[in-house]
Amino acid sequence: MIDKVNIVDLTVIIGLVVALILAIFYEQNELAMSIASGLLGYIGGTVKSATTNRRNDNNESIH
Repeated sequence: MIDKVNIVDLTVIIGLVVALILAIFYEQNELAMSIASGLLGYIGGTVKSATTNRRNDNNESIH
C-alpha cells in the first residue's frame, strides 16, 4: 500500500539536503556537520511520528 506524501516534510528534507550540499561545496565543515545532524534528527522524528500515527490509526479502526 502506498502512503500519501507529506509535502511539508518533503520540502524541509529537500531544503536541508540542498543546504548540506552547498555547505560541503563551500567547505563549511562545521555548518555541514550541523545541517547533517539536524537532517538525521528531523528524518528520525518524522519516521517515528509516522509509525506511531499509523499504529494509532490501525488500533482505532479495530475498536
